[in-house]
Amino acid sequence: MIKTQSKIRRTILMGALAVMVGGLGGFVLPTRAFAASPPCGCVANSCSSVDCNSASNSLQTFHDDLEENTKDEFDDDLEAYQDWLIEELFEDEIVPAMADMTTQMNAVAMQQMNIIGAFMDADIQMDTMRLFQQLQAEAHKDYRPSDDFCWFGTNVRSMAHSERRSKHNAIALSASGLARQLGNANQSAAVNVEQDLRGRWAQFVDTYCDTHDNNWNFPSALPSPGPSYGQLTGLEFACDHDANFPGGGAKGAVNPWRTNLDLDYTRLIEEPRTLEVDFSVAARTDDEEDVTAMSRNLFGHQVLTRDLSRLKLESVNGRKLYLALRSVAAKRSVAQYSFDSIVGLKSQGTGAALIPLGQTRQYLGAIFKELMPNGAPDAEIYELMGEEPSYYSQLEIMSKKLYQNPDFYANLYDTPANVKRKYVAMQAIELMLDRAIYESQIRKEMVISVLLSSKLRAPFRNANKQLVNATGARNQ
Repeated sequence: MIKTQSKIRRTILMGALAVMVGGLGGFVLPTRAFAASPPCGCVANSCSSVDCNSASNSLQTFHDDLEENTKDEFDDDLEAYQDWLIEELFEDEIVPAMADMTTQMNAVAMQQMNIIGAFMDADIQMDTMRLFQQLQAEAHKDYRPSDDFCWFGTNVRSMAHSERRSKHNAIALSASGLARQLGNANQSAAVNVEQDLRGRWAQFVDTYCDTHDNNWNFPSALPSPGPSYGQLTGLEFACDHDANFPGGGAKGAVNPWRTNLDLDYTRLIEEPRTLEVDFSVAARTDDEEDVTAMSRNLFGHQVLTRDLSRLKLESVNGRKLYLALRSVAAKRSVAQYSFDSIVGLKSQGTGAALIPLGQTRQYLGAIFKELMPNGAPDAEIYELMGEEPSYYSQLEIMSKKLYQNPDFYANLYDTPANVKRKYVAMQAIELMLDRAIYESQIRKEMVISVLLSSKLRAPFRNANKQLVNATGARNQ
């Protein structure tokens, strides 16, 4: 069994042996151990044939023995060489050396893997640290506060309060106008039209009369002979407070600034950014009186008749008349509400201190002050925008005045995040403006629809009358 395994092992390793010894595969023993010679025989009749045969047989025997011995010796030497090559050289020398080399290569490879892993770990660590530092830098850049952006956040704090107050004032002014038309109790026009006109005339004489109107002239310019008491032109006689002309009493408006202010829309409504109007306070201001007087001149100069006794209202015709008067009052209220809304927009805003550091108007005034000449007093600034800026004034500052300052454009050299925040804030202001414009368009649409209905009233009556007449004629 051991001998068989040895032969198998030798057979397997013969390839390696053939490679190492080289050329053994082409080594073939000759069939004969001697060179070819002429046939054995006697030369010059010096030997007999028996000797030749004997010599030939001996040579053949020696040759066979030599061949067999040579083959045996070669096989033994080859087997010994194979044993040395496999057992001593390969197993004892090459295999341990290759095992040691493999172990060393594994150790070196593992060491190299540790080095490569350390490089990879360092690369990931450096990338992570760089990412953290980049995010930290971006956070510092994106969340750095901007004073310019605070302009928006600070100055819109009171806009909601001011808008709500403007709505309240518009509704209050509209309710007052409707109560005047309908003759509600405690109104100057409650009794009749004449009482309303008398009250308005007295107000005109004391508050709005300009004595220089109606072709007023100096006494020296009067044609001769002039009156002994001097002036008879203009409105001095009509606007004498004590009705004792030409006595020394006051004549015309007590405050020259308020002359004709009840009809001067530009000076009273259009030009000021803020009106001192707040109907939630019992005390009456000059602006409230002026606005109410102009409203009475513009809408419903002559109020509806009060000549509607109980007896008349019990009749069908009286009821029809009263419903027609109410229709007129409704149309007047629609037309008047546009005026009331404008007054509401310009009525003074909230005066409450929303923060401990001061009122919002101080920051709104700072925007105005940067547009004013150096040294402009604060009183002049508040005169422009109002002591308590209206919703209209605040919208103008945030949507117009803020962008008239060159610093606004210079400060756009800011971080991209802050620029985007400013853009969003500007869009928010734009939405407020769009909403105000939308509400104005709604009022305009309502006024146009009422105007169209009034224009169609006469054709409707005519067509209705013709239809009634035609129906009556056919029935006859």
